[in-house]
Amino acid sequence: MTGEAGRGAGVVIVGTGTAGTTAAATLRAEGFDGPVTLIGAEPGLPYRRTALSKDLLAADLSEPRIALQKPDFWEAKSIDVRVGVRVIAVDPEDRTVELDDGDVLDYRALILATGGQPVRPAWLDDQVPTLRTRDDALAIRDGVTESQRLVVIGGGLIGLELAASAASHGLLATVVEAGHRVAARVVPPVVSDYLATLHTANGVWLRTESPADSATARRVQLSDGAQLVGTVVAAIGAAPDIALAAAAGASTCAAGVVVDHALATDVPGIFAAGDAAALPDLRTGEPARGEHWFGATDQGKAVAKSVLASFAGEPAAPFVEVPRAWTMQYGVNIQMVGWPTVDGEVIVDGSIADGDATVRTVVDGELVGAVTVGRAAAARDCRAEIAAALGSTV
Repeated sequence: MTGEAGRGAGVVIVGTGTAGTTAAATLRAEGFDGPVTLIGAEPGLPYRRTALSKDLLAADLSEPRIALQKPDFWEAKSIDVRVGVRVIAVDPEDRTVELDDGDVLDYRALILATGGQPVRPAWLDDQVPTLRTRDDALAIRDGVTESQRLVVIGGGLIGLELAASAASHGLLATVVEAGHRVAARVVPPVVSDYLATLHTANGVWLRTESPADSATARRVQLSDGAQLVGTVVAAIGAAPDIALAAAAGASTCAAGVVVDHALATDVPGIFAAGDAAALPDLRTGEPARGEHWFGATDQGKAVAKSVLASFAGEPAAPFVEVPRAWTMQYGVNIQMVGWPTVDGEVIVDGSIADGDATVRTVVDGELVGAVTVGRAAAARDCRAEIAAALGSTV
């Protein structure tokens, strides 16, 4: 039977992204006065990863500007932040984690907020950058500034945001997408068409149904024989980082670390949150992950409260989430809530072409997802409507 560390042990959080840092801050805000240790593989204090893609060429990516908290926050809250180190082993029996610097930490609760790792197919050269870290962003910016040409592999939100930044600064940008439309995972076809028109009008060359055969840092070879030259960036997606959870014996799946509505794994004392966590989908009950900043923030708060409930021997409040995400391209705010890509009737209110519309996806007469273009307030209303129908509390 898995043991329990003494009450002198605290909470160890693996991952310094939004979910992990929010969990640490929430523990203190909720009155927990035990040890809190936040561990991250990247050097430097935690920062906002969303800042990296929104306007890469113009954004101020200095550490103070994109920091998640002021530098003195961590010390003031007695949160031990250990960066530039990795957790290499978890012992759920003794409730310890081992770091690659040789240190071993006891934990009473372990939160895995390990995020995701960029997808890198075999045909992608190791020198092709992905946008995951601040160092990645700075290297990409230097490369694009030098070459004046950007070639993005992947027509999802991050790929489109990168292209929009380049085009907005007068650079040549090309987006290569293997599928038949852009942003297909997150918006319905009518919004994909709008995004394609928006980018084309701003000088971006979109190539859909164009899988790559090979790619180096300066060249992409497409399956039809075409070659594209420029600073190449891969934005193909990310896979949940489940290695630590799996090694600790927690259940995992393609969507991530399997957790319940309290964000607890099936290993006592181990929780997961953020891009690595696979929560029960509110509609289907199947494990699913969110992959967006809003969800990571909400889950960070919820997992901290679940940990504290477990310490008190009380049931945790169930966390049920209606997904939400946003993107800003060419000054247009686009928000996605719920499940707008499921099969259903798509109803457009307003004018997408004019950047002022609400696109609703309806199943059996009920709203299940929506995309708003230039209507942030409408997105909040749609999310509330979906939540009311499905029993969500967030």
